[in-house]
Amino acid sequence: MPLPERVQAALLRIAQGALANIREHAGADSAALTLTYLDDQVVLDIADDGRGFDPALAREQAERGHGLPAMRVRARQLGGTLTVESTPGEGTVLSAAIPLTLES
Repeated sequence: MPLPERVQAALLRIAQGALANIREHAGADSAALTLTYLDDQVVLDIADDGRGFDPALAREQAERGHGLPAMRVRARQLGGTLTVESTPGEGTVLSAAIPLTLES
């Protein structure tokens, strides 16, 4: 099933932002992207083996950067969510879930 253009564009921009963050900040040796279609949503997962960070601290400092806040806005604009799981020294997993509805 083809994704609506708005969803395609949002997922592309989220992936670009996440990969830019990995390149600039993570010091990762590798990263993996997966796109999963579920019954009612599409989920983009991006995982890296980089240095990781404290997501709570990143939220507090969000006004200094555009990466994660912009990704959250893109997901929310389509009724979706963006979650980030990371621990210093253990890499990061970012997940964007966008509902597959007629309004998307």
